[in-house]
Amino acid sequence: MGEVDAALERVYTDRQSATRADSGVRRPHWRKKNDPAPGPQPEKHSTARLDTSVALEWPSVVLELERAIGDRFEQLAETVDQARATSGARVLLFTSCHRAEGRTTLVLALARALARRPIRTLIVDADLTGPMIARLLGIRPVVGIEDVVESSASLSDAIVHAADDNLAVLPLRSAIARPREFLSSAGWSCTLARLRREYDLVVLDGGPLFMGFSVAPVHRAVDAAILVRRPGSCGERSLDRACDTLAASGIRLLGLADTFI
Repeated sequence: MGEVDAALERVYTDRQSATRADSGVRRPHWRKKNDPAPGPQPEKHSTARLDTSVALEWPSVVLELERAIGDRFEQLAETVDQARATSGARVLLFTSCHRAEGRTTLVLALARALARRPIRTLIVDADLTGPMIARLLGIRPVVGIEDVVESSASLSDAIVHAADDNLAVLPLRSAIARPREFLSSAGWSCTLARLRREYDLVVLDGGPLFMGFSVAPVHRAVDAAILVRRPGSCGERSLDRACDTLAASGIRLLGLADTFI
């Protein structure tokens, strides 16, 4: 896997350089619609770095869950960190059987727990048919992961760094029309290969398994998965089907995580 990813990345990086040669520096992210407009942009060939640090606006439900059962998210963070340290599970997919099971809320609560650890953590919105993370965190991405994968945009322009936490976010601006082709592309493989090198832990909020999200092309990019379920809304038959789907795609199931909303 590593050799294939490395070879693809060399080709993709050359294409990125050629594409950006005639383009200006992209504008940074900003938080709200009424924020003041960014100042003058660097000239065409400027090497100035953009400040993409923002103060994330955490959803109230995440903060309430943290106050009520924060110890459970700390335990989940410990489990994830141990898997990273002992088995090399650095790219972790969070998925669910269906929508409305609290998966994204759980991922964000986990992100806060991980941000308190001395590791470089990146949260990626990989819910290709229903991205929510940017909106929930109060950021308006000018550049998203789809621009990096499909249009050779700079990855550094797409990643949002939390101003007060040891955390970064790679948002998805809008839904992807052809998820399977997107996940099968060289751009996706190369982007995940680079993130694997640059971060200690990459958490993918990967969308539901049975709502058009195809897991088959993802197996080259992720190390393991956690299946999120809402007690009472996901039956044993659906869980068995989800486990079989992940296994058939070569994705190791790290465990089940119940939500509390």
